Amino acid sequence: MQALANGYGLEWGRQLTAGKRTDTAATNGTGVDFTAASSFGAQFYLHVISFVGTDATIKIQESSDNGADVYADVTGGAFTAVTSAPTSQRIATSAVLAVERYLRVVTTTSAGFTSLVFSVTAVRNLTATAF
Repeated sequence: MQALANGYGLEWGRQLTAGKRTDTAATNGTGVDFTAASSFGAQFYLHVISFVGTDATIKIQESSDNGADVYADVTGGAFTAVTSAPTSQRIATSAVLAVERYLRVVTTTSAGFTSLVFSVTAVRNLTATAF
């Protein structure tokens, strides 16, 4: 296998959505177990395949135990609001942010949407990074 890069190493991640996910209203996704917390931040990739509506905000939430510890927004884990498709975004948290064991994808809206088809991938940094 070959891959091209831009001077930075490849980022191998894990899907937070089961392939393409379709939401027809604001939705709390299913938690994904990463087996342990990490202390060096993360990057998240969003790919929006199709969108019908006014706006949708996609964000990442975390929990230490899949919900008994209530899910909370990851600091720096919200993508810019989606208003059209196709589109993609990459966001990165602080390199010293602790990220909890479970992550999930949540969609919200202020003016509504009827269909949002998208996928999100997470890359958790297991060691200190120099970005």
